[in-house]
Amino acid sequence: MTNVGDETTSKAKGGEMPAIQSAAERVRFDLFELDLRAGELLKEGRKIRLQEQPFRVLLLLMRRAGEVVTRDELRQELWPADTFVDFDHGLNSAVARLRDALRDSAEKPRFIETVAKRGYRFIAPVDTKSEPLELTNVVLQKSPWPPRPFWIAATILLAMGCSASIWALYRPRPDTLLSKIEVVPLIGLRGYQATPAFSPDGTLVAFRQSDGGSHIGIYAAVVGGERTIQLTNNSGDCCPTWSPDGRQIAFVRYAKDAFSILAIPALGGTERHLYHGPDHLGGGLSWSADGNSIAFTESHDSDPTRAWISELSVADSSIRQLSSPPPGWIDRAPSYSPNGARLAFIRSAVAGVSNDIYVMAADGGRAKRLTFDHRPMTGSLAWTRDSDEIIFASARGAQMGLWVVAAGGCIPRPVAGPVGEAGWPTMPSKSDNTLVYEQNLDKSDVWRVDLKDPKHPQRAPFPLVSEKGDKMRPELSPDGKKVVFESDRLGFWDIWTCDVDGSRCDQITSLHGTAGRARWSPNGRYIAFESHPRERSEIYVVEVPGGVPRLLPTIPGADNLSPSWSRDGKSLYFSSKRGGEAFQVWKMPFAGGTPIQLTKKGGIAPVESFDEQYLYYSKYEQSGIWRMPLDNSEEESKVLDDLDPGGWPNWALSPEGIYFLRFGKHAELALFDFADNKSHVVWPFEKETGWGLSLSEDGKSLVYVQNQFAESNLMLVRNFR
Repeated sequence: MTNVGDETTSKAKGGEMPAIQSAAERVRFDLFELDLRAGELLKEGRKIRLQEQPFRVLLLLMRRAGEVVTRDELRQELWPADTFVDFDHGLNSAVARLRDALRDSAEKPRFIETVAKRGYRFIAPVDTKSEPLELTNVVLQKSPWPPRPFWIAATILLAMGCSASIWALYRPRPDTLLSKIEVVPLIGLRGYQATPAFSPDGTLVAFRQSDGGSHIGIYAAVVGGERTIQLTNNSGDCCPTWSPDGRQIAFVRYAKDAFSILAIPALGGTERHLYHGPDHLGGGLSWSADGNSIAFTESHDSDPTRAWISELSVADSSIRQLSSPPPGWIDRAPSYSPNGARLAFIRSAVAGVSNDIYVMAADGGRAKRLTFDHRPMTGSLAWTRDSDEIIFASARGAQMGLWVVAAGGCIPRPVAGPVGEAGWPTMPSKSDNTLVYEQNLDKSDVWRVDLKDPKHPQRAPFPLVSEKGDKMRPELSPDGKKVVFESDRLGFWDIWTCDVDGSRCDQITSLHGTAGRARWSPNGRYIAFESHPRERSEIYVVEVPGGVPRLLPTIPGADNLSPSWSRDGKSLYFSSKRGGEAFQVWKMPFAGGTPIQLTKKGGIAPVESFDEQYLYYSKYEQSGIWRMPLDNSEEESKVLDDLDPGGWPNWALSPEGIYFLRFGKHAELALFDFADNKSHVVWPFEKETGWGLSLSEDGKSLVYVQNQFAESNLMLVRNFR
């Protein structure tokens, strides 16, 4: 097993201990941390009570993460040869106590897997990195080589600072104070409310509103009242931010392949254009404390896979770059501290799954990393009034929730109060106990539409899988008896299969990361998928049923994703991107061998034609579908224009044409017919569709994801500090 994000191999070579080296003092996995020096197991910084034998079992399994540790090896480790003990009972008891401490399950393991008649295997990714504590630049400039007692004192002070910040957030309050936390809806509007932003004085909240009708655009609501003001009426408007004097609101307006930054008076009036540029995966705005500039995410058309934080002058619209992400990374969600000294932002891998928080001086410079989670994050960052802490939305606890981290560095802690899936937090710069966040409630199911002929459905679409959790990118098995998809029903995104009648659903992966884009082999024996264990994505294959996912060696140090099989099942296509290069399509033998690059001008989501002569594919953040001959006899050509940018999972190839999801005022299923080079509507959807579209092997059925309901409400939290 390989930890892709750290590019370290956990499989033993030449007798070396691969997963835990003696130099590592702390070893992280999931939300847990193993302190080897103290002999303690911690979860999110809190000590977990664990007896000596279960601790020694865990240590041995983690030293050989990914390998089977036999029961005999465990016996030799736990009990000397001259010890008389009921070994089987003792080992079973130790493993049971260990699983109980980790909240793990023998039936559906996340950490410790039982290998029948052999032993056990540790299956979660292991991180042996030890991040050093950093002191402020001022201290370092005063004395680059302070005496040893200084470092001890500084470390103690930093630890006290972490404890003090957490105490300030969670300190018990006497009954005479308003200690009861209140969580109530901010407003009662119909439709979808999102991307909230508190005014500096805490009396108003600006947000994005959409009800599918005339009530769209940027709105402002009075806190504690029912009054709302519609400021704009464009469906592409998003992500408001307030000027420090509370008189203006800046926001983003998205259009096809581009976005603009505009400003409008807080109570409505004439819009003023400040910026226009290419669209990108980043987002979010922040108005500086002095009112002179707005921080935003900027990119260039030449490389849409890299974006940085820039500063936009409100006076003359001049731009200055502030952050410098590595190639293939996107800096987004900038947020100035209330005192104007620092700027926080989220740095995301181009695949969007690995995210962490950084902070730097407000005028740019070296950025310091605050979190090391490599987990999905949504929305904005919210500073506390004293500029000492940052509240953020992360899936570091599986479900998306609110967390707080000290701006100087500390272990994040959950925020008390918010319930459900919480995102996009905002706090007023002049108040310290009020918070508004975006609460998302939704459910999506896998649906099926059977075809009478290529352009006409046999009957109305119907639900195929209605189990709990969100779902994405389904595909029917070659024999049509099962469907595979990705789901977060147990918190993390994993690969699942169900029978086509919705019964007998099985979890195929439990990698405790983000797995997706599952594709059946032509013989139905294997499923290939992408997984994002840490910073980079990789291609895995699992035999079904009952197999263990194995990593395919593709392109080292790159994002490798979106696998698909050749028609004969002997090869796998996939997309790969390293550094500042574009995503390209590669092909490799399934039995093993060197990958071969196929595209030269970009490509993602490859699919081989039915006659095995052509390769069809999309391009990252570009609209349309291309094709090229597999014998390289001619250049690539664009086949279809209608597919939206970023919609690479939303099409399916057939012998007659290309089925795809088209989004306008309403979503619809369409067929681009190769015979007449025209798009024909196959079915107009009544509800919004999710990510993914797939055609059955016989060409008679399509599966997709449909949102059964989706709500986004703004929730007001009082007295949470």
